[in-house]
Amino acid sequence: MELVMEWFGAFMGDADEQAGRSRGASAHEVPDRADMLRRLRTGRLWFWVNQAGERVHLTGVSPPSFGVARVGPVYTPPAQRGRGWASNAVAELSRRTQAEGARVCLFTDQANPTSNKIYAALGYQPAADMANLVIAR
Repeated sequence: MELVMEWFGAFMGDADEQAGRSRGASAHEVPDRADMLRRLRTGRLWFWVNQAGERVHLTGVSPPSFGVARVGPVYTPPAQRGRGWASNAVAELSRRTQAEGARVCLFTDQANPTSNKIYAALGYQPAADMANLVIAR
């Protein structure tokens, strides 16, 4: 559980940096421990391990809503990047989710060329541009 929380937080900060923003610049959802624990117990968060049994990647998928499940987060620690963990994890979870009868989507930042290249290579196609707006007092 501690590693899930740590990596989820790192995912949000890294996503900002990879898109050319300072860490914490975007309005991200705050991970809730109870929700993360539920996702782990129901098989909606997956750790991927290397041959030595070390956790090297985390990918999640939401339960289907109206026939569509969302992949995310997709996080690989910096020391493990460039080895195909994310590509393989997203491909496998997408395959499993489709085999369960749901369509699959994911959200990616247009300013992040790395994730966009990976997702396009897996067959994902852009469907809509969205903006994340926050109302502040």
